[in-house]
Amino acid sequence: MLKNLVKRLTNNLGLKVLAALFAFILWVVVINVDEPVRTVPYTVSVKTENEDYITSNGKYFELLDGNNTVTFNVSAKRTYQEKLSNADFSAVADMEKIEYVDDSGIYRVPVTVSCSKFSSNQVTISSKQLYIEVAMEDRGTVQKRITATTTGNVADGCAIGEVSIVTTNLLKITGPSSVTSMIDTVEANINVEGMNSDVTDTVVPVLYDADRNVIDTTKLKLSINTVTVSAQILKTKDVPVEFATTGTVAKNYMVEGIEYAPDTVRIKGEASVLNTVSKVTVPAEVLDVTNATGDVKTTVDISSYLPNGVSLVLASDAQIEVTVKIEPLVEKSFEIPVSALTVENLPENQEISFLLDSLTVEIAGAESDMKKLSEDDIQGVIDASGLEKGEHNVTVTILLDEELYQTTSTITIPVNVKDLNEEEDNEDSEKSVVEENSDKTEKTSKKNQ
Repeated sequence: MLKNLVKRLTNNLGLKVLAALFAFILWVVVINVDEPVRTVPYTVSVKTENEDYITSNGKYFELLDGNNTVTFNVSAKRTYQEKLSNADFSAVADMEKIEYVDDSGIYRVPVTVSCSKFSSNQVTISSKQLYIEVAMEDRGTVQKRITATTTGNVADGCAIGEVSIVTTNLLKITGPSSVTSMIDTVEANINVEGMNSDVTDTVVPVLYDADRNVIDTTKLKLSINTVTVSAQILKTKDVPVEFATTGTVAKNYMVEGIEYAPDTVRIKGEASVLNTVSKVTVPAEVLDVTNATGDVKTTVDISSYLPNGVSLVLASDAQIEVTVKIEPLVEKSFEIPVSALTVENLPENQEISFLLDSLTVEIAGAESDMKKLSEDDIQGVIDASGLEKGEHNVTVTILLDEELYQTTSTITIPVNVKDLNEEEDNEDSEKSVVEENSDKTEKTSKKNQ
């Protein structure tokens, strides 16, 4: 039986092999007709690797025109193509393989594409070499100090105190030198709108060029991305500023007054400190008028004379233009009645009388002030302490504003001091004599009768 089976299998063997071959070819044809190979384009983003090869050489690279994608063709049977998408491919550009193109400063890097879903036997990626183009320039690194700033207005009656960065205030910036060289300042801004107490916030530093234009940080690498800023909110108070002078002006001149503005400034500080401050006093030695014959003008920075724990709300208020008005003295004589004089320290048992009805007073002052002065404005006082009975020349002190007027000489007036007890004794004695004479007359009259 076995022999019969072998005989049957080997009978017409050539025809049978030919038939099998024809069947296989027919199967291949049918398969290709039913599931043909298709070519489809795909686009993926390029990932760069070994970037430190560029940066370690002090260079910075940038994809030309920002194009970091490549498009390629993939050939595969329909069964595979239907299962593929862009996400199934990866494109890698090895920066160590960078190639110089021409003198325009353009470089290119070859891109390797691979499929993560199917093997190379199942899909065929176009063999055409793919590239990305990059531009290179020197790599720059700068370090800038971050300045804390504020925006917005605090609540009424408050002012901004110290504004500081709680975290590190140094920022290291790396990127293309064409950008890093433009960086002038770095600021971290905190919003204090309507605040009446201290505020802290986390903010993003902003880079500015010399013209206060904001610099785009897309191409830059920053050592820190945010900082914490704290703003102190203080109370405010309006207080007057007071000036005084030192020294003596030239002979026949006087200080007419001190002119300055503002005469009131707004200060800020903790409430407990502000409550103890009523004014800002500038020491007299700041305004020296020694031998001055004309106005003394100067600029005074009052910030150094503020009490500890206090500062100005407006920095512009620190510089105050001061003018000490110096004017020549004008002399004028006034006839003052003795009724304008007051006697002080006169003992109760004494009486004083003036031996003149008036006295002449020479007064000097600025012309503008002298025009305002009249005899009715002048008062005087004498000190009667220690005076014995009899006539005396006593000194008269004229009562005038010493900052505006001055007497040019010592003024005296003659007075007579009487002892009231002695006058009473004299009156009693005179009365006794009169009574005695009256008695004698009466007795003589009776005797004659």
